[in-house]
Amino acid sequence: MRYIKKVLQKNKILVFIYIGLGIFNAFMTNFKADYFQKIIDGLADGSLTLKCLIIYGFILIINHCMCYLDNYPDQKLAQGIYLDFKLLALKKISTIDYIEYQKIGTGKLVQRIENGASAGRDVLYSFWLQVIRDLFPTILFSIYFIWKINRGITYALLIGYVVIFIITNILLKFLYHIKEKILNNEELLNHYLIRGFMEMVVFRTNRQFSNEIKKAKNAKEYIVSSKVKMSMIHEAFFTIFVLLVAMLNISILIYAWISKNLSVGSVVALITLIENAYMPIAIFNVIYVQYKLDITSYTRFEKFLCAKDDMQLLNGQIINRDIGDISIKNLSFQYEDRKVLDKLCLSIKKGEKIAFVGESGSGKSTIVKILIGLLKYTEGQIYLGGLELNDVCLDELYNIVSYLSQDAPIFDGTIKENVVFDRDISDEKIYEALNKVQLSQMLKKSDKGLNTDIGEKGTCLSGGEKQRLALSRLWFVDSELVILDEATSAMDNLTEENVMHEVILKLKEQTVIAIAHRLNSIVGFDRIVVFKNGKIVDQGTFSELISNNEYFVDLYNSSVQQH
Repeated sequence: MRYIKKVLQKNKILVFIYIGLGIFNAFMTNFKADYFQKIIDGLADGSLTLKCLIIYGFILIINHCMCYLDNYPDQKLAQGIYLDFKLLALKKISTIDYIEYQKIGTGKLVQRIENGASAGRDVLYSFWLQVIRDLFPTILFSIYFIWKINRGITYALLIGYVVIFIITNILLKFLYHIKEKILNNEELLNHYLIRGFMEMVVFRTNRQFSNEIKKAKNAKEYIVSSKVKMSMIHEAFFTIFVLLVAMLNISILIYAWISKNLSVGSVVALITLIENAYMPIAIFNVIYVQYKLDITSYTRFEKFLCAKDDMQLLNGQIINRDIGDISIKNLSFQYEDRKVLDKLCLSIKKGEKIAFVGESGSGKSTIVKILIGLLKYTEGQIYLGGLELNDVCLDELYNIVSYLSQDAPIFDGTIKENVVFDRDISDEKIYEALNKVQLSQMLKKSDKGLNTDIGEKGTCLSGGEKQRLALSRLWFVDSELVILDEATSAMDNLTEENVMHEVILKLKEQTVIAIAHRLNSIVGFDRIVVFKNGKIVDQGTFSELISNNEYFVDLYNSSVQQH
């Protein structure tokens, strides 16, 4: 519950005001009913005075005004707490360990955050705050005023509480099991929806949408039927509660009729106070059931919030602006039981343009993910700027490293936002950078120019356009090291070669590491490193390797045939 405490601490002043207003309003609601007894009895025996009417009118005015003022903290907390939990989720994504992040499916994560933020708000706002400021004070004040009128009726009221408590515990056994399955199926349904939305082409061309829709429908049917069951159980409880209150009200009327011990005002006050005393209990039992169910959703959410963080992200030594040479010694790495890198050794000079080539699974992408700190190694050493990579603060490292992956890291926003983010850069310089990556024709077709929205993950652009747009960022960052993980793979041959020769190889001061799939694009690189089964099997210039290494020749011929 530590994250609930965090949100509570963040809103503590507003919470204190909200609780204070609630307790005051609870008192006024019951005091109003008690004072109304004097008005009724005064009317009945002719003792009513103008003073009593003025006081009662003043009580009503204060009560209604304070209830109106209560709306401000009520709405601010209701909306703010929910969004605070969502912000916690976004903050978590910014620090979560990369391996932990990979384990979470996007669809399930989105639903878990949505359910968790709602559950966290309901646990804090709809349960605890409501109990502390509304229900508990209302019960105490109403019991006090009932006790003043008749103690015997107070005892009967307490017995009714016991009956409702027993009924609630019986209902809980049914609701827990249903809610757990609803949560599982909501995450499953969202998983199918997100997968279908984001991979439309895959499922359409493989004619799998009918199966996906069928699975989503099954999840939907279970969610609907289960929620109907839950609703019916809740309504059954309310029906029992209403019947119990009705029986108590009739009992009060019969008691007053037979005993002649209660005045008309007392009877009216008791009926009102009985409802004030029981309504919070009814509400408590319903929100308590929901609270126990929300805890299930919130626990899943908090499990995500408590996932392992990348502790190196904000801790470690500050690396110099000049990265200098890169030295990799006896580096080994494995995913679970599969060894990906095996005692790898490599030195890269400052300013060198180096390419990694090899078959899929040979370890190329793994080593670049290690170099930018996403994956953690435990065997071997990597030195950047004279510092061991494991000792470096990654957040500072990212000031001087640019990394572009194969899937073109483009986000939902405008062209300008995707190039410079929130930096204050002139449009002229942005156009110049886009022209260098051959996107000037795309801009001419866009009515809004740099303010053109490109859709989620750049859905309005082709694969090659997305990659070139990502590459244009290189002109607006002061990087010492540029890492390209097949960042030009979606471009056509001619465009890729032009980008490599006219853009990448002209980054004179920066060290460049590029993973290449089409080997004709890396002819001009200073050195090419050949990977196979997690090891470096050869390295040299393009002409040296094409003349002396059969494996490299096979890779080259394969890339030419494919493209």
